[in-house]
Amino acid sequence: MTHSAAEAFMLEEHAHQLLHELRQAQTGWGRRPVADRVAMLREAGQAILSRAEELAKIVCEETHKPLVESYASEILGVADLFAYWCDHGPKLLEPRKGLVPMLDMPGKKARVERLPRGVVALISPWNYPVAIPMRTIVPALLAGNAVALKPSEHTPRSGAWLVARLREVLGPVVGLMEGAGDAGAALVKAGPDMVVFTGSTRTGRKVAVACAEQGIPCECELGGKDCAVVLRDADIDRAAAGICWGVLTNAGQNCAGIERIAVHADIAPRFTRALVWSLEQAARDVPRLVTAAQRDLVARHVQDALDHGARLLTGGIPDDPDAPIPPTLLADVPRDRPAWVEESFGPIAVLEVCDTDQALIAAANDTRFALGASVWGAHEDHAERVGEQLRSGMVWINNHSFTGALPDLPWTGTGASGTGVTNSPEALHHMTRPRLVVVDSATATEPWWYPYGDAMLDLMRAAVRRQAEGGLGNTLKTLVALRKRAQELNQR
Repeated sequence: MTHSAAEAFMLEEHAHQLLHELRQAQTGWGRRPVADRVAMLREAGQAILSRAEELAKIVCEETHKPLVESYASEILGVADLFAYWCDHGPKLLEPRKGLVPMLDMPGKKARVERLPRGVVALISPWNYPVAIPMRTIVPALLAGNAVALKPSEHTPRSGAWLVARLREVLGPVVGLMEGAGDAGAALVKAGPDMVVFTGSTRTGRKVAVACAEQGIPCECELGGKDCAVVLRDADIDRAAAGICWGVLTNAGQNCAGIERIAVHADIAPRFTRALVWSLEQAARDVPRLVTAAQRDLVARHVQDALDHGARLLTGGIPDDPDAPIPPTLLADVPRDRPAWVEESFGPIAVLEVCDTDQALIAAANDTRFALGASVWGAHEDHAERVGEQLRSGMVWINNHSFTGALPDLPWTGTGASGTGVTNSPEALHHMTRPRLVVVDSATATEPWWYPYGDAMLDLMRAAVRRQAEGGLGNTLKTLVALRKRAQELNQR
């Protein structure tokens, strides 16, 4: 066995052992009353928040983001997640009454229960090493699942810290799978009961295929290339400030970061000046990118655009590879170049000027990605009408992407951005499976049971007429046909 083969074997063995231990723990955890799980989750949330400064500093060291951004984008939302799911989750997990037609099927009651899937494998990225995994961990645990977290190899300490704090309160219902992409592949191959993946479109498709081959449900939230549409009546200063934040937050390492801007020609000169000013003012708060590979990709996108006729309005790539990339705005980028087509994931954006609303919409929709989009305009009704024509999973009017921190609102996309859902009751439905329970208190033989006969056919015809035409007469005919069918069965 080669060295690489031996390493792969060891990873697979570790993944199998981890899932075995988590399944054992999940059995007891899933049987606990929801109220007990809620109480323990509240305690776990407090355990994390009581050491917020420690976690925030770890995040800063691993991602280079400012401490204030570490608090704002990572830590603050944790409190909301625990509060929301502990307050509202139990109601969402209650069984619902199933509708059974009493005339056709008397004596029957049905309910639909929500059961945990089992072990949820969570493969999480490096750009938000706390916020993104916690959006899945909390509802998954509330629903009675166990969770195996595979954090990015670029932010391993953040993931390990979270798992350690959760295990201190909850016990072994949360586990850690450390390593690079091969560790994630081993975890999926080991056969968890569900996979939640956040990351690149290329890797996400591989994960989805691997899950499909094993029949494992999979939620994939992938890349983005969000566009901000600036209408002719937009508040220029506010739009410039908001779009600046959308471009630069987390140094642009945000799947719903603004990477394209389509602005109406009537306000383009004034808006461009305001945006350039906002970007340059924010430069001091933009850190260097997390990985050298990501910096190289951003640099290639910028240089390629310039080589093909784009104009540099501000910023550019510094010669020093250790220096942060300053906020960078490009204009006149051909639509077939990577800076327009591919996810850049850095503090850069491309700007396009359009003469009409329809041209703005066409520019925004000119992408295979479809995660988020924003429309900026003074008249909200008009802005919403424009937003309705954008192909995306989320649309914001006069703001952008801040809702990832709001646990009641779904975070989702379509197209190459994937169709996964985190946050919101919709996400909880994916963390559980429905189980139907039917109780029949009837004592008579069912009319659809064997043996068939002429009265059975007459009953089916009468039932179809009642469904198609309605009316009291058809209902009475169906009742008569039911009685004749019962007599036919009794003559067996």
